[in-house]
Amino acid sequence: MFTSIILSALLFLQPVTGGEETSASEGIQWLTLEEAVALSAKEEKPLLIDFYTDWCGWCRKLDATTYQDQKVIDYVNKYFYAVKFDAESQDSYEFNGKTYGFKAGGGRGTNEFALKYASRNGRLGYPTTTFMFADGESLMVVPGYQDANQMTMLLRYLGEEHYKTQDFNAFKASVIAAESAD
Repeated sequence: MFTSIILSALLFLQPVTGGEETSASEGIQWLTLEEAVALSAKEEKPLLIDFYTDWCGWCRKLDATTYQDQKVIDYVNKYFYAVKFDAESQDSYEFNGKTYGFKAGGGRGTNEFALKYASRNGRLGYPTTTFMFADGESLMVVPGYQDANQMTMLLRYLGEEHYKTQDFNAFKASVIAAESAD
């Protein structure tokens, strides 16, 4: 009897699918750095690298809110190869012929890859989102938490390649003006 109650409860709790898209439940397609670089060699798209630490509250909030937003999920999966990178990882990483290891310092230490690609003006904070190409060319380094609206604006600007014709502030102003006209 108990077993049949548990089975009934489990069946009841299973998601019902009727052919509708399940991209929201799938979420962002996170890759390792190596996977993203390999895919970019086949189809060039920028990398979105989310530099985080396990102890960072704003990093957890970014994961729980912004990266759960459907627009953010759609833009990331369409235009970028997304990588989550633990900035305090003690592992070594190969990137463009260079090895990046762990650099002890302070209370915790930092991976040299994070120091190179997530620091801005010599400062490193978490979370930091770096948009770059697999050859190491940086598009934008964005420190701090970004809500879904802010992140969507960044993803559109970079993913739709508006950066080639205008700076971010001009793009943002044009989007806001167009939305207020509607």
